Amino acid sequence: MKPLLERKLQLLLNLFLHSAKKPGGEIANANGIPVLINATIAPSKEFMQGEFAQALQENAMCALANISGGLSYVISSLGQSLESCTSPAQVADTLGALASALMIYDSKAEYAKASDPMEVEKTLVKQFKPRVPFLVQERTIEALASLYGNGVLASKLLNSDAKRLLVGLITMAVNEVQEELIKSLLILCNNEGPLWRALQGREGIQLLISLLGLSSEQQQECAVALLCLLSNENDESKWAITAAGGIPPLVQILETGSAKAKEDSATILGNLCNHSEDIRACVESADASDTATISQLTALLVSDLPESKVYVLDALKSLLCVVPLNDLVREGSAANDAIETMIKILSSTKEETQAKSALALAGIFNLRKDLRETNIAVKTLSSVMKLLNSESENILVEASRCLAAIFLSVKDNRDVAAVSRDALPSLVVLANSSVLQVAEQAVCALANLLLDGEASEKAISEEIILPATRVLREGSHVGKTHAAAAIARLLHSRQMDSDLTECVNRSGTVLAIVSLLESAEDGSIAMSEALDALAFLSRSVGEIGHIKPAWTALAENPSSITPIVSSIADATPQLQDRAIEILSRLCRAQPLILGNTISCATGCISSIAKRVISSSNARVKVGGAALLVCTAKVNHQRVVEDLNVSNLCASIIHSLVGMLTSAEFSQVGDQGNKDIISISRITDQEGSKHDSERSTSVISGSNIAIWLLSALASRDDKYKLEIMEAADYKEDGSIWISALLLAVLFQDRDIIRAHGTMKAIPVLASSLRSEEGANRYFAAQAVASLVCNGSRGTLLSVANSGAAAGLISLLGCGDDDMHDLLELAEEFSLVRYPDQVALERLFRVDDIRLGATSRKAIPALVDLLKPIPDRPGAPFLSLGLLIQLATDCPSNQIAMVESGALEGLTKYLSLGPQDAYEEAATDLLGIMFSTAEIRRHESAFGAVSQLVAVLRLGGRAARYSAAKALENLFSADHVRNAESARQAVQPLVEILNTGLEKEQHAAIAALVRLLNENPSKALAVADVEMNAVDVLCRILSSNNSMELKGDAAELCCVLFGNTRIRSTLAAARCVEPLVSLLVTEYSPAHHSVVRALDKLLDDEQLAELVAAHGAVIPLVGLLYGRNYFLHEAISRALVKLGKDRPACKMEMVKAGVIESVLDILQEAPDFLCAAFAELLRILTNNATIAKGSSAAKVVEPLFQLLTRSEFVPDGQHSALQVLVNILEHPQCRADYTLTPHLAIEPLLPLLDSPASAVQQLAAELLSHLLLEEHLQKDPLTQQVIGPLVRILGSGVPILQQRAVRALVNVVLTWPNEIAKEGGVSQLSKVILQADPLLPHALWESAASVLSGILQFSSEFYLEVPVAVLVKLLRSGSESTVVGALNALLVLESDDSTSAEAMAESGAIEALLDLLRSHQCEETAARLLEVLLNNVKIRESKATKSAILPLSQYLLDPQTQGQQARLLATLALGDLFQNEALARTADAVSACRALVNLLEDQPTEEMKVVAICALQNLVMYSRSNKRAVAEAGGVQVVLDLIGSSDPETSMQAAMFVKLLFSNNTIQEYASSETVRAITAAIEKDLWATGTVNEEYLKALNALFGNFPRLRATEPATLSIPHLVTSLKTGSEATQEAALDALFLLRQAWSACPAEVSRAQSIAAADAIPLLQYLIQSGPPRFQEKAEFLLQCLPGTLVVTIKRGNNMRQSVGNPSVYCKLTLGNTPPRQTMVVSTGPNPEWDESFAWSFESPPKGQKLHISCKNKSKMGKSSFGKVTIQIDRVVMLGAVAGEYTLLPESKSGPSRNLEIEFQWSNK
Repeated sequence: MKPLLERKLQLLLNLFLHSAKKPGGEIANANGIPVLINATIAPSKEFMQGEFAQALQENAMCALANISGGLSYVISSLGQSLESCTSPAQVADTLGALASALMIYDSKAEYAKASDPMEVEKTLVKQFKPRVPFLVQERTIEALASLYGNGVLASKLLNSDAKRLLVGLITMAVNEVQEELIKSLLILCNNEGPLWRALQGREGIQLLISLLGLSSEQQQECAVALLCLLSNENDESKWAITAAGGIPPLVQILETGSAKAKEDSATILGNLCNHSEDIRACVESADASDTATISQLTALLVSDLPESKVYVLDALKSLLCVVPLNDLVREGSAANDAIETMIKILSSTKEETQAKSALALAGIFNLRKDLRETNIAVKTLSSVMKLLNSESENILVEASRCLAAIFLSVKDNRDVAAVSRDALPSLVVLANSSVLQVAEQAVCALANLLLDGEASEKAISEEIILPATRVLREGSHVGKTHAAAAIARLLHSRQMDSDLTECVNRSGTVLAIVSLLESAEDGSIAMSEALDALAFLSRSVGEIGHIKPAWTALAENPSSITPIVSSIADATPQLQDRAIEILSRLCRAQPLILGNTISCATGCISSIAKRVISSSNARVKVGGAALLVCTAKVNHQRVVEDLNVSNLCASIIHSLVGMLTSAEFSQVGDQGNKDIISISRITDQEGSKHDSERSTSVISGSNIAIWLLSALASRDDKYKLEIMEAADYKEDGSIWISALLLAVLFQDRDIIRAHGTMKAIPVLASSLRSEEGANRYFAAQAVASLVCNGSRGTLLSVANSGAAAGLISLLGCGDDDMHDLLELAEEFSLVRYPDQVALERLFRVDDIRLGATSRKAIPALVDLLKPIPDRPGAPFLSLGLLIQLATDCPSNQIAMVESGALEGLTKYLSLGPQDAYEEAATDLLGIMFSTAEIRRHESAFGAVSQLVAVLRLGGRAARYSAAKALENLFSADHVRNAESARQAVQPLVEILNTGLEKEQHAAIAALVRLLNENPSKALAVADVEMNAVDVLCRILSSNNSMELKGDAAELCCVLFGNTRIRSTLAAARCVEPLVSLLVTEYSPAHHSVVRALDKLLDDEQLAELVAAHGAVIPLVGLLYGRNYFLHEAISRALVKLGKDRPACKMEMVKAGVIESVLDILQEAPDFLCAAFAELLRILTNNATIAKGSSAAKVVEPLFQLLTRSEFVPDGQHSALQVLVNILEHPQCRADYTLTPHLAIEPLLPLLDSPASAVQQLAAELLSHLLLEEHLQKDPLTQQVIGPLVRILGSGVPILQQRAVRALVNVVLTWPNEIAKEGGVSQLSKVILQADPLLPHALWESAASVLSGILQFSSEFYLEVPVAVLVKLLRSGSESTVVGALNALLVLESDDSTSAEAMAESGAIEALLDLLRSHQCEETAARLLEVLLNNVKIRESKATKSAILPLSQYLLDPQTQGQQARLLATLALGDLFQNEALARTADAVSACRALVNLLEDQPTEEMKVVAICALQNLVMYSRSNKRAVAEAGGVQVVLDLIGSSDPETSMQAAMFVKLLFSNNTIQEYASSETVRAITAAIEKDLWATGTVNEEYLKALNALFGNFPRLRATEPATLSIPHLVTSLKTGSEATQEAALDALFLLRQAWSACPAEVSRAQSIAAADAIPLLQYLIQSGPPRFQEKAEFLLQCLPGTLVVTIKRGNNMRQSVGNPSVYCKLTLGNTPPRQTMVVSTGPNPEWDESFAWSFESPPKGQKLHISCKNKSKMGKSSFGKVTIQIDRVVMLGAVAGEYTLLPESKSGPSRNLEIEFQWSNK
């Protein structure tokens, strides 16, 4: 072939050389194209190989391409020519050429003219036709392989890799596998679905997995590669691979597969591990974690293939993370080799491998601290650092990540630290990368690197700050955390200089860190790092030039404060100090915002206070105090409450007092110190309103401590003396703040009584004359505190000091002149107008008010009522003091009334005076109306209208006073109920809406007084234009004082009592503020708030809302102290909240409600104890709570509570329910040691409680307690038995149930005691109770108790009614049933008449049910048999229904007990002694059951019993016989007749007799039956020598009823036995045998001759017996015997003995006798010649088929002697008698008789026998 090809090529070459102009045309004309095509496919057709074949293909295809204008044209032409091919060979050749063209197609051909691979693919796919020739299919696959294997073309096709692999598998597959793969390929090529669908999902996975282990290496590679593609693109395939068992072969491939297969296998395993932990566990279970697998994976890393190490590294990382450290560091181990290899490939030339290796190492080092501290970390570090110069972003990211992981141990590993410092410059460069991911990872690495002090010092601040800030803004949360850490670690050892501050400000670092802090979780690393960074940044000093400190960014952005404040509460002390240090910088710039934020942050105030107390850092202490001051400025009450709640007041006062004398704190407050901590009391807005800065504007240093002490002293009297002693140190002229502190301290009477106080009075009086307004004002405050809190002597001293004049001189001064002073007074809870207060307090002293001082003052005060320009408030104040004089002084009031003050004031109000006067007038009216006599005055009604008018039209202050006056007026019933009072509602609501706080107080008080217990007026409030509930909601939600909110809550309580108001939306909006009031310190409001919430909780929707707003914890928090009414209200509210809300219950328990209740319970009154018990009941209704540790604490206290004699039944009920809820759980009882004295004794009186609910729960609790063995056996337990028995007699089912449950637990211990207490009788009543019907559980329990008593002693059997015992048989408890059965058996044995009572009570039905359920079978069957053996019971109707169940019981396969079956059979036998029962329809089923029983080979005793029962059945009923026969009973009984047991055999014979007593089942009567009976007769004869007559009677029954059986062979065979029976049997036997023979004889005439002859011959043996019976037997035998003898064949034997008187005259005669019988030949004797008396003694025999009836024997006696007569005579004898008698002998006279001598006779013997 080779020369031929060479010649063809030479020809083409010559043609080409000679056609220079158009070589292509010449070649085509020379028929060269087909030759070239053949050349391209020749190697495959000619099986050519090697370089020559390849060169031939390439050169030929290139020639075709040159001719056609390019390879694309060749491909296109070949594809088109496929359609015109006429033969499969042409198609195959064209496809081969196309495959060659596709194989060599390259980028050059693509550039010349691109070929469309999709069209090529479509063309090739069309070739897959049904029944396509193999060669065409093979060439098509070859072409597709070239297409998908060509990188240029395949890149344009979808799923080209999958198609290539499928084609590869197709080429190697055969038969069905190849067909399936081709189908998958066609699905992919036709774009009908992804690879997963193309492979038909799990079926394809299974196919590919099957190719992994048994295929060639190339096929294995393709299969693994396809699985790899599937695992990459489809998650479902990962589970399919696992489910199909693909993991073990994949692991095996790692060891034995090719390089490519190993790579793909590692990829698959990596995908599986990363997809699911469950799949990863499967991989590990396939030994993927052993050293061999690690070694294989390591080998894959260093091999050339796979090119991508991604999944190999993934798999190795997963394995090395769990390898022991020893294996990792031990040289030569698989793990050590693996990690060393991973380090080595960091220097790989492939970027992907480098990056992935770094990532894998990062994962390992990040998880394994132990590995970071080894030399492996150093090796890795050196290799990774080299990657920092890479240009690949991916490598840089992963290298930085790896460095960050290693740097975690930079402090612990010095070698790592030494090497890592060299990475700092490179990481800084990367941190400034434009690629965020690179920058973020570099910052993370830098953050960990800066843990090293040397590296931190070496770093340049700006190079760290700027990239870290960028990451803080744009990075991930982890990156932000590391960025904050990097900044904090950088600034740790640096001072904040101007450059650094400028850099921070410019980059916005502070706000970026705050943003991180805001998103961080409490206590997280992110929070710690952020606070550290902010703390370092906040240490920058004041402005340097134009550069602001870094912390000013916080002041300029108030919202940034909140995250810092929020971090204080739950942080560590170190973080708290950081936060305090940061925030203290803002006290002057943003005090209000700062204070408000702190007050709103839960736990923040107490946390700051703790740091002020505990910290040794002066800046922290002063800063913390400043923060508390700012908070107190916003919410003073909140500060005090939090300090009190946390018990920090005493400690913080000591700390603050210590700060006053410390020089260190003085330096902190030095005004010259730029780092000073100060507080500005005046905001920028307020500062613009005041011209100049006042002395009270800024407070700094130790003055902050004084200020805070002043605030705290106003709430805590305990430490005021210590504060006063420490307050004398001031030397800087700030007298006012010292006076402020004195004003606060003098509120404590103990301090006033101190010696130094009297010395202070003259000083204060002097200060009242000071030119400085602040000094004068706070001196007045101090005086006011003195007179308000001092003794009578103190007040007299003040009056005598001349202070009164100074105080009066202050009256009426304008508020604008002392605005800041008033604010301070309000801030420290001091009076706004100390002059008025002091004078007012002085006038309270009777000696002063009634003395000369008052008399002097009244005129002066009256003078002040006139307007004074400089003192505009003087009239108001003077009227106020007049009011004071009238207050509580009836004489002064009467004097005012007598002077016309009441009328005058009313008239004055009608004229519309100025607001101040109007207010004063109404105040005075209010005071006057405080006296009952004045309220009853007739002008009081007129005052109401005027006061209402003031409410509508008057000024604000006047409305307040009017409201106060109305409050007093409404105390009078006649005023409150008047119609005019209703007119006050709307204006009061308006005041409530628009008034000041005190006005709101007054309005609320008036409304409460008016509306309380008056629902109609409450509705009027709801109907007014301005809804009061909305107003109250706003008040409760605002920043009003706690006093006002408390009053508002009280009014809410009044209003919410009305359902209509409660259902409004406004009422729902009140929930949240009301709940928030619960957490305040203002305790008087709590009761009102709780009562209001309690009213709201009556509405289910509002209850849900209250729960949603978190009311539970605050309510629980109020359960302390001795405010019992508050506690009761809280309990009611919590009960309503807890109902049907498990979450609320759990929240209560977590909040410590149980502990709080227990703290109060011991000393609480009964009403509160009842409320607490109800609350605990609601809680413990939840099983989780009842089982909890908190619930266990209540057990003992509640038991003690139950011992209270005055404890109400409701409380007892709740307490008992709680104990039941807890102690019903076994683990709770086990965890708590319950003594009888503690647990049992308190319940004794409760068992006899008149309240049935209490009785019920006491019994129920007792039932749980008595489950404990030690309580059951305790003697004290005996005492509960009597009450429990009495409860049983109550007739209340629920009480009975609880009592029975308790008795169940003690019956085994105290059965006798229960019986003695009448328990048997009561339990019997309970068991018999039908109306109402008891629950089954209760009935069972009562039955169990009674059964326990009966089992204890049989003496109680007689006490239990029969009906009860019978009902106990219905119990589901076996022990109860057994006890009842035993008792019934005993009763029946003692008194047989009790059986009837048992039957009447349903015992039969119950016993049958027991048998059906196979429960107590033997005992139940025994009792049932006893009952059914009673004749009277058998005659009852109930017995009929017992037949079928008993039959079914015997037929039941589950019935195994032999004794029970025997007794059940006996019971059936008893039943069928009654003829009527035997004739019932159910008797048929009994027949079948008994036959079935006999077929089961029972015991002999059971056989006898069953047969006897069957005898009773068939005796009375033909249908029963038929049923027995159809059930196979005939054969069974025949088998039993042959039994070795005589009794069984005999009973079977009797049964046969009854069974065949008539023709009912004649078809079953056969010769076999006769044969069986005959065999039994024979066996009986052999065994005993006699025959039982029953066998013969059975035989007679057969012969008598079925004549056809008489002629059978067995009948003939029976005759000898019948004959024997005649001989040896008893009379009855003889009679039966005789009957049988008689019956047989009757059939001889009708049966065949041979049968009758055989039978007669056999019966002939009976002839002697019959003859005997005729002679000696009973007369009744004679007739049948004679009849038989007349029929039987026999032999007649005649013996001629001798002759007498045979004389002749001469000689001796020769005598002989001649005998003639019938027609037989004559016979004669021998001749005897011996004399006249010859002796023959000769016998003659005749045989007869039947006796010769009626025949005669003729005998003639002749003489042969010639001498005498020839004949002596004749005699004729009738032989019938011989037949009957058997033998006859006698002398027969010959006739004629002799005339001369004695008669001649013959002595003859006759015998008839069978011989």
